[in-house]
Amino acid sequence: MAAPSGPSRGRKRDADATRAALLEAARELFGRHGYEAVTLRDIGERAGADGSLVARHFGSKAALYRSAVTEESREGAASPEPADLASFTAYALDRADRRGAPEARASAAEEMRARLVAPLAARLAGEGAEAPDARAEVLVSCLAGVIALRSSGLLPHLATLSPETIGAMLESAALAQAPETAG
Repeated sequence: MAAPSGPSRGRKRDADATRAALLEAARELFGRHGYEAVTLRDIGERAGADGSLVARHFGSKAALYRSAVTEESREGAASPEPADLASFTAYALDRADRRGAPEARASAAEEMRARLVAPLAARLAGEGAEAPDARAEVLVSCLAGVIALRSSGLLPHLATLSPETIGAMLESAALAQAPETAG
């Protein structure tokens, strides 16, 4: 059977190219300006397409954001090794500073579990830590608290610390011996 030819094949290629251009534009703009600051029109202009095509290719701005995060996670080269808590903390704080909306945060939570909690738990298990999954979740919760409170102004000293210093502090906590528990 011969391969399809004609207009429909050309449209499919154009649709694929448009989808890829929208995704790349979204990755760049969301990464630079954060979810809230970027409009569909901005993405369309960057991609050389109509911003309304986001709905056709992705469904919504939030779905496009999730696709951009997923694509970025696949490439992973721009982020530090997740088991390196200090470096990943600095990376996550920087990214969180640029994010905003609840639907964007849901995608970030999925990314955090896959890219930080699971690898950190594996590292802790390899080091013989007790309850590595629970310990990893506690440490990531500490990181989430730091992210939430750092920009709130409620803890002024926290706001003055560099992401690298905060990461080093969390790394020290990861290495600390857990207290004995009653029970």
